[in-house]
Amino acid sequence: MEQIIFAEQGSEHPVVVVEEEHVRCLRFGTGARQSCMDTLAPHRLQLAYTRWMMTALLLHPRPERFLILGLGGGSLVRFLLHHHPEARIDVVERSAEVIRTARAYFRLPEQENLRILHRDAADFVARSAAGGAAPYHVVFVDIFGPDCMAPPLYDPAFHSQTLRCLTDDGVMAVNLWSGDRCRFLLARRALSAACAGRVLRLKVRKRSNVILLAFPCRIPKKRLRRVRKNILPLQQRYGLNFPRYLKRLRRTNLDLLAALAGRGRNPGADCGTGDGNQSGR
Repeated sequence: MEQIIFAEQGSEHPVVVVEEEHVRCLRFGTGARQSCMDTLAPHRLQLAYTRWMMTALLLHPRPERFLILGLGGGSLVRFLLHHHPEARIDVVERSAEVIRTARAYFRLPEQENLRILHRDAADFVARSAAGGAAPYHVVFVDIFGPDCMAPPLYDPAFHSQTLRCLTDDGVMAVNLWSGDRCRFLLARRALSAACAGRVLRLKVRKRSNVILLAFPCRIPKKRLRRVRKNILPLQQRYGLNFPRYLKRLRRTNLDLLAALAGRGRNPGADCGTGDGNQSGR
């Protein structure tokens, strides 16, 4: 039976931690689980959409610089540090209560290569893009309120500035909720406009989550082909069902991928010199 082990009223919404057996979850005052952790294996991803988001790791040749917008209980942080212990990870979270809760109840690590920034995500990416900060290989965007997607997800400027935080061969993974069809389409159109249509959709099986994978310069079709041929070592390394995720990715984006293969070009191919070769701007 689920038990409440912590609760407080945050500045914007309640912050509640519940636990059943050895699974601990963060809620924002509603039934929706914002984040979950297995206390016996904290690095394992418990929620399906977080596992599907990791498809982004396949689309960069050597991902070692990460930006996470939205902390929650720190599931993505623990997973990335487990599999990429030397990586540089920056996390942006606007709620001080969420940061304190992640540290106290979700074993958020404290180490030199991890920065937890108490900032607004839209403000952070705007300043980073304008200031020419060191770019990231992968950006994960997972910003939600108690029962809805956060306002920046509907803003093309937010997505454009986030894409500018990436290397030319980088990838941006955005978690959207399709339960409200109208709002989902608004968010998807905003991202598509920001990246000139360089976006792949990944519908999470039996969930309302849709992961959008966006690219600052090109859809890495060559990288996709290479990964498909060498997927088993990656599946074993990360412990994730990457063959299923890639199969769904190909089926969902069949027309777009076929069009790219047919014309031999990619929208935005003037950003660099080949698919997945660069590690910086």
